[in-house]
Amino acid sequence: MMGASEQARCRFIARQVVTEYARDKVAKALYEAILEGLEFGPRDLPLAEDREWIRRAIGVPLQEATDAALEVLSQSVGRTLERAPNGLLERFARSHQLEALAFD
Repeated sequence: MMGASEQARCRFIARQVVTEYARDKVAKALYEAILEGLEFGPRDLPLAEDREWIRRAIGVPLQEATDAALEVLSQSVGRTLERAPNGLLERFARSHQLEALAFD
């Protein structure tokens, strides 16, 4: 079980890693992977409503996969930074706390 300071550190790292920009990039990459895997041409799905149904249907799995990927990524980055030498994680956290308070 994590202590309060470790949980706070994990939340801090997650906020740094899991941004809207990151979410958008991951979702786009996963969408491209889906398109390659589910490649359908007009002859395979001649009905526009079938093609539209597939586009809508992959939205939920795409969102779930994006959320899971970012969760795993932030945890992995957090564990990696926990092992950083010379108090690197603490210095990183302090520098970003000052940014959040608008002190540079």
